[in-house]
Amino acid sequence: MNIEKNFEIIYSEFRLKLYQNIFKVLGEREGSLTATEFFSVEVIYLLDSPTVSEFAECLNISSSLAAYKVRSLMEKGYLVKIPTDDRRSFRLQVTDKFMRYYHKEDSYGSYIFKMLSESLTQEELETADRLFEKFVKTIEENRKND
Repeated sequence: MNIEKNFEIIYSEFRLKLYQNIFKVLGEREGSLTATEFFSVEVIYLLDSPTVSEFAECLNISSSLAAYKVRSLMEKGYLVKIPTDDRRSFRLQVTDKFMRYYHKEDSYGSYIFKMLSESLTQEELETADRLFEKFVKTIEENRKND
């Protein structure tokens, strides 16, 4: 079975297309965000309003470095702090400025779905959907156990 080799080819292509898109976006907005800043704010977006500690832990960086990155992104208008219910801490949230930068409406997931839709039958799409659902459940279970 070639599943590992085929998956590596698919994953490599996904990453390549993702990086091409990111650098296209960065090139369009010269001087606005560095690649590191883009990845940092994207991680915050993907973590869905983490605390600074959660952000630091995810990237395995020090709290002081995470705080520095957060401060810089806030100064540039890409992040805001949202107080928690107990008012002792806060969560990070991306701003509309980042979402315009991010081009979510042109997401890579949409690109992949379009590509699959053009090359698979409806039955094959349904099978792929079931497999993706299993992947998502596995990912969610692994996050809970981490």
